[in-house]
Amino acid sequence: METLTNRDIVSIIRGVNPEFIESIAEVLIDEGIKWIEVSISDEKIGLECIDKLSKKFSKNEIKLGAGTVTNNEQVDRVLSLGASYIITPGWDKELIRYINSKNVLVIPGVFSPSDVMQAQSEGIKLCKLFPANDLKSSYIKSLKGPFPKMDFLAVGGVKRRNIEEYLDYGFKTVAIGSDLVPRNAKKKDLENIRKSAQTYMKIMSKRNDSIETN
Repeated sequence: METLTNRDIVSIIRGVNPEFIESIAEVLIDEGIKWIEVSISDEKIGLECIDKLSKKFSKNEIKLGAGTVTNNEQVDRVLSLGASYIITPGWDKELIRYINSKNVLVIPGVFSPSDVMQAQSEGIKLCKLFPANDLKSSYIKSLKGPFPKMDFLAVGGVKRRNIEEYLDYGFKTVAIGSDLVPRNAKKKDLENIRKSAQTYMKIMSKRNDSIETN
C-alpha cells in the first residue's frame, strides 16, 4: 500500500466542474503533483470528477483519492469509481475500521491528542491535522512528543508563502487547496495553476535536496 513521502504534496480539488477536471489534472501531473484528492463535499460533482480521472489516467500516472468522506456508502461509491485512498474530515472509529477493511490507504482527520491516540490504536501511521492554520506552531511539536511515530499531513491555510513554515513545524508534508487549484477553476486558470504547481514543487525539491545533503 503506497503512502505519501516527504517529497509529495496533495492537491485538494473542490468545487471544480467535471468538464475541466481532466485538463487541470494533466497540468498538475505534468508538474510532478500526482497525489490528487477530490472532495465529495458536493457529492454529485466530486463523484463525477473521480470517475473521469480514474478513466483518463492510469494508477501509475495519478494517485487519486477521495476527500470529505463521512460514511460507509460514500466509501463504497468512491472505491467503485477508482479512488485508491480516502481522507476523512474528522475522526470516526467505525468509519476508519470500515475503510481499513477495504485494504486501502486512509488518512483520517484529527485535531486532539485523543484523536491521535485512537488513530494509532487502529494502526494508522499518517493523519490529517485539520485545521492546521488554527494551531500554534508548537502544537505539532507537542503532539510528536507522545506520538513520535505518527506522521501528520497539514491541511488548512497552506500557501506558497508559508509552506516551509508548516514543514519546519514538523508536518511530514502538506495538502493544498485553493492556492493551487481554485474553487470553480476553469480552463482560463490553467496557466496560473501550472505556475503555482511549479513554485510548490521547486520549494519541496530544494528543501528535500538540502536535507539529504546535510
